[in-house]
Amino acid sequence: MTKVLKYDNVLAARVSDADFRAVCERADDEGLTRSEYLRYVVRMVADDPENAKRGGVLLDGLSMRKLSRELVKWGHHYNQGVHALNSIKFALDHGRGDLEWVSGKLDECALLLAQVEDGRGELSRKISGLAQHAIVGGD
Repeated sequence: MTKVLKYDNVLAARVSDADFRAVCERADDEGLTRSEYLRYVVRMVADDPENAKRGGVLLDGLSMRKLSRELVKWGHHYNQGVHALNSIKFALDHGRGDLEWVSGKLDECALLLAQVEDGRGELSRKISGLAQHAIVGGD
């Protein structure tokens, strides 16, 4: 069941036929009502003149959660890889750790950092995919 939100305020504006058609087409393409589409546009950060010149990026909550999860996973793997490198340095500085141990730790680091790279590539593909579904575009 679709949740119906009640809003008390109404915003009206006169627009050209071309702008009206563009809003209708973009809203339809994204499966939104015109009101939903315009609410997304209104919520964009446009009060900063530099940001307004640049245009904006608007992501839905699901996309933001996916990106957030990937970044957290990426950060965890990166942190673990760096921690393993630091443990190698500490052990070698204190005369501990044989070649087999160091080799194992380096393999662990390589795996963790490869996972970071895989995550980075996946994140890049997801962001490129989001660009294909832009609700609000800019030049």
